[in-house]
Amino acid sequence: MANLETVDLARILTGDSQVKQKLYDAATRPGAFFLDLKSSGADIQYALAVKLKDFREDQPASSDRGYKSSDCDETFEFADDEPLRDDSRLLPILQGESDLVRQFNKLCHAAALNMLSSLSDSLRLESDKRFEAHYRTTDSSDTGLKLIYEPSLVKIADVVKNKHTGSGAFNLLFHEQVGLHVYLPEQNRWEFSAIPAPGCTLVTAADFLQRLSASQFYLLPLHRVPQPRDGAGKRYFLSYFLRPSHTTKPHGVKRRRIVSQFGPAVRHPDEQIFP
Repeated sequence: MANLETVDLARILTGDSQVKQKLYDAATRPGAFFLDLKSSGADIQYALAVKLKDFREDQPASSDRGYKSSDCDETFEFADDEPLRDDSRLLPILQGESDLVRQFNKLCHAAALNMLSSLSDSLRLESDKRFEAHYRTTDSSDTGLKLIYEPSLVKIADVVKNKHTGSGAFNLLFHEQVGLHVYLPEQNRWEFSAIPAPGCTLVTAADFLQRLSASQFYLLPLHRVPQPRDGAGKRYFLSYFLRPSHTTKPHGVKRRRIVSQFGPAVRHPDEQIFP
């Protein structure tokens, strides 16, 4: 996972055929890539990241709307339209930064929809068969932003196993520390993903995109968030999940021959796959 492709969002927006092909290939295999946002307002990423440092400090869990805790992390998640309707739905530390959160949501949502549109073009889909048709802003959905605090522990042996696959169409992960561990089925081993360069985010394809495309696009295999070495410390992740409208009734597209440099997918037996 150290040699992922970097796809320039600005060049997708201009219809650059080479970059659209690069996106198509990356979604076909390995199902993960870096998205360069530098020409698309990525500066707000870092401003928001600063605000999220210690966002749980001195705040009881009972007062957090959307707050969840587990043996390995603490998270706060809200639906995509919540911060657009009411500032009181935000964490207290973010209520004075509602414009920043709105901008960030819009950036992530627009980036994800433009990637879906590009993939629809690559498969020559039309009308309601296009992937983005399942993500109407007029409908409610579980699309949203998740703030994650997952500290590293003194001993690696104490880290909780939390392997899973992604949900929705795309997951955008912003992070500045090593954490995402991906199973590579061809090599039968686990490998840490590289940290995104400044102005970039790590994008992973998820289960709904695989289902819509009749498995032409590659669901990122099992992944987890352990730590590379012993040592306690703070770790923060910021994720945006693009998930379909609650009213959508997905129908997979007819499978077409993939023009790509990669062979057929090989999957881990524990991986959850749509029928």
